[in-house]
Amino acid sequence: MEIQKGVFLALFVAAILLGMGQVAATDDITTGELPTGGSGDFIVTSAPSNGVYYTINGGIPTLNSTRYTAPIVLNRTLNIKYMIVKNGTVKYGIIHHTLTGNITNRTYPQLIFNETPLIQLPNGTYYQLNNGNITPYTTPLTLTGNTIMKYLKNSTNTTQMGIIKNTPAKLVNKIKTSKIRVKKWYKKWYRRGGKWRYKWRYYWTYKQIKQQYQELQPAA
Repeated sequence: MEIQKGVFLALFVAAILLGMGQVAATDDITTGELPTGGSGDFIVTSAPSNGVYYTINGGIPTLNSTRYTAPIVLNRTLNIKYMIVKNGTVKYGIIHHTLTGNITNRTYPQLIFNETPLIQLPNGTYYQLNNGNITPYTTPLTLTGNTIMKYLKNSTNTTQMGIIKNTPAKLVNKIKTSKIRVKKWYKKWYRRGGKWRYKWRYYWTYKQIKQQYQELQPAA
């Protein structure tokens, strides 16, 4: 009998000690500490891919816009908004091209992106940068900062002229306030049969609403 009591007591003490160990392990987890053998590493998403994204006669470029892969032919009046992404930094700009002169037998300028916008003109073209000297074209021209380029190609069959304007830009958050026409409901009370009753009526009024949007503005 004494042996059975001793065995029972030993098992009881072991169960208590085992339970205490389980509670301690649970407390470690609930206090936010990593269990032994755990890892504190976080999965970090990759940065946006380097490249140039643009829209033609459209809205603000995003990572979902057309990605630049080949020269853009400036064969008409165009408004190109571009976004250059490099190593986590983003630069915006706007290139406006106006085409004038004879519309036959043309070879058009091309817009190239190599971290900055460049213009490739047809051979035999003369150009002028920001009211500077008129210069014969030889190699692609880099458009840095606010630049206005005028070009001219004159031959027997065609006269080709145009203006290319590059404007560095910044993305600005703005709020637009507008009015909308809404119904205003009210109760119209009247008395009938010795009791007060009402009918719902309405009149038209205006309510101001605010909408947040973004736009590209010339950089200071």
